[in-house]
Amino acid sequence: MVIRTTEVVEALRIISEQNGLQATASQSLKGGLITGGVASFSALLLGPAGLAIGGTLGGILATYLTKDKFVPVGQIIMEMEERDKHELYRAVQNFVTSLDAADAMQLVALVQGNDILKRNVIAALTAFIRDNINYQVYNSW
Repeated sequence: MVIRTTEVVEALRIISEQNGLQATASQSLKGGLITGGVASFSALLLGPAGLAIGGTLGGILATYLTKDKFVPVGQIIMEMEERDKHELYRAVQNFVTSLDAADAMQLVALVQGNDILKRNVIAALTAFIRDNINYQVYNSW
Protein backbone atom coordinates (compact mmCIF):
# COMPACT_ATOMS: atom_id res chain seq x y z
CA MET A 1 0.00 0.00 0.00
CA VAL A 2 1.37 3.41 -0.93
CA ILE A 3 1.35 6.02 1.79
CA ARG A 4 1.34 9.71 0.88
CA THR A 5 4.16 12.10 1.68
CA THR A 6 1.90 14.15 3.95
CA GLU A 7 1.02 11.04 5.96
CA VAL A 8 4.70 10.14 6.43
CA VAL A 9 5.58 13.69 7.50
CA GLU A 10 2.66 13.70 9.95
CA ALA A 11 3.83 10.36 11.34
CA LEU A 12 7.35 11.75 11.79
CA ARG A 13 5.91 14.73 13.66
CA ILE A 14 3.98 12.42 15.99
CA ILE A 15 6.99 10.12 16.51
CA SER A 16 9.22 13.09 17.33
CA GLU A 17 6.71 14.33 19.91
CA GLN A 18 6.25 10.90 21.48
CA ASN A 19 10.02 10.50 21.80
CA GLY A 20 10.63 13.99 23.19
CA LEU A 21 12.86 15.24 20.38
CA GLN A 22 13.98 18.84 20.93
CA ALA A 23 16.19 21.01 18.75
CA THR A 24 18.24 24.14 19.19
CA ALA A 25 20.30 26.28 16.87
CA SER A 26 23.28 27.30 18.98
CA GLN A 27 22.11 27.43 22.57
CA SER A 28 24.18 24.44 23.72
CA LEU A 29 27.39 26.12 22.65
CA LYS A 30 26.26 29.35 24.30
CA GLY A 31 25.43 27.51 27.53
CA GLY A 32 28.79 25.75 27.53
CA LEU A 33 30.65 29.00 26.99
CA ILE A 34 28.76 30.72 29.81
CA THR A 35 29.40 27.84 32.21
CA GLY A 36 33.07 27.59 31.26
CA GLY A 37 33.60 31.34 31.46
CA VAL A 38 32.08 31.68 34.90
CA ALA A 39 33.95 28.60 36.15
CA SER A 40 37.28 29.91 34.82
CA PHE A 41 36.76 33.38 36.27
CA SER A 42 35.80 31.91 39.65
CA ALA A 43 38.83 29.61 39.58
CA LEU A 44 41.10 32.61 39.03
CA LEU A 45 39.60 34.39 42.01
CA LEU A 46 39.11 31.50 44.44
CA GLY A 47 41.35 28.68 43.21
CA PRO A 48 40.10 25.09 43.02
CA ALA A 49 37.04 25.81 45.15
CA GLY A 50 36.17 28.63 42.76
CA LEU A 51 36.15 26.15 39.89
CA ALA A 52 33.46 24.09 41.60
CA ILE A 53 31.46 27.12 42.69
CA GLY A 54 31.83 28.81 39.30
CA GLY A 55 30.83 25.66 37.45
CA THR A 56 27.68 25.38 39.50
CA LEU A 57 26.78 29.06 39.24
CA GLY A 58 27.70 29.13 35.55
CA GLY A 59 25.48 26.13 34.88
CA ILE A 60 22.56 27.78 36.66
CA LEU A 61 23.15 31.03 34.77
CA ALA A 62 23.43 29.19 31.45
CA THR A 63 20.21 27.30 32.17
CA TYR A 64 18.41 30.56 32.87
CA LEU A 65 19.78 32.35 29.81
CA THR A 66 19.08 29.50 27.39
CA LYS A 67 15.74 28.51 28.90
CA ASP A 68 12.92 28.04 26.38
CA LYS A 69 15.35 28.16 23.48
CA PHE A 70 14.73 24.52 22.66
CA VAL A 71 12.04 23.90 20.07
CA PRO A 72 10.11 20.63 19.70
CA VAL A 73 11.07 18.86 16.47
CA GLY A 74 7.35 18.39 15.78
CA GLN A 75 6.96 22.17 15.62
CA ILE A 76 9.92 22.45 13.24
CA ILE A 77 8.33 19.82 10.99
CA MET A 78 4.97 21.65 11.00
CA GLU A 79 6.67 24.93 10.03
CA MET A 80 8.73 23.45 7.18
CA GLU A 81 8.05 24.50 3.62
CA GLU A 82 6.53 21.87 1.33
CA ARG A 83 9.86 21.45 -0.46
CA ASP A 84 11.58 20.60 2.84
CA LYS A 85 8.78 18.21 3.82
CA HIS A 86 9.24 16.36 0.54
CA GLU A 87 13.00 16.15 1.17
CA LEU A 88 12.30 14.83 4.67
CA TYR A 89 10.04 12.17 3.16
CA ARG A 90 12.83 11.16 0.80
CA ALA A 91 15.25 10.94 3.75
CA VAL A 92 13.12 8.31 5.51
CA GLN A 93 11.57 6.73 2.44
CA ASN A 94 13.79 3.63 2.60
CA PHE A 95 12.49 2.82 6.07
CA VAL A 96 8.77 3.36 5.51
CA THR A 97 8.00 2.28 1.94
CA SER A 98 7.99 -1.41 2.82
CA LEU A 99 5.53 -0.91 5.69
CA ASP A 100 1.87 -1.70 5.11
CA ALA A 101 0.21 1.39 6.54
CA ALA A 102 -2.81 3.29 5.25
CA ASP A 103 -2.37 6.47 7.28
CA ALA A 104 -0.11 8.30 9.70
CA MET A 105 -1.44 6.60 12.82
CA GLN A 106 -0.85 3.11 11.45
CA LEU A 107 2.65 4.14 10.42
CA VAL A 108 3.34 5.53 13.91
CA ALA A 109 2.15 2.28 15.48
CA LEU A 110 4.36 0.19 13.18
CA VAL A 111 7.43 2.34 13.83
CA GLN A 112 6.93 2.62 17.59
CA GLY A 113 6.42 -1.14 17.83
CA ASN A 114 9.83 -1.94 16.34
CA ASP A 115 12.80 -0.53 18.28
CA ILE A 116 15.31 -0.98 15.45
CA LEU A 117 13.01 0.70 12.92
CA LYS A 118 12.25 3.49 15.40
CA ARG A 119 15.95 4.17 15.98
CA ASN A 120 16.62 4.20 12.23
CA VAL A 121 13.72 6.56 11.51
CA ILE A 122 14.71 8.90 14.37
CA ALA A 123 18.35 8.82 13.23
CA ALA A 124 17.30 9.74 9.68
CA LEU A 125 15.04 12.51 11.00
CA THR A 126 17.82 13.83 13.25
CA ALA A 127 20.35 13.80 10.41
CA PHE A 128 17.92 15.61 8.11
CA ILE A 129 17.22 18.36 10.64
CA ARG A 130 20.91 18.73 11.47
CA ASP A 131 22.08 18.81 7.85
CA ASN A 132 19.23 20.67 6.14
CA ILE A 133 17.62 22.85 8.80
CA ASN A 134 20.84 23.54 10.77
CA TYR A 135 19.52 22.57 14.19
CA GLN A 136 21.01 20.19 16.72
CA VAL A 137 18.52 17.57 17.89
CA TYR A 138 18.39 16.22 21.43
CA ASN A 139 16.23 13.35 22.55
CA SER A 140 15.33 11.22 25.50
CA TRP A 141 15.72 7.81 23.85
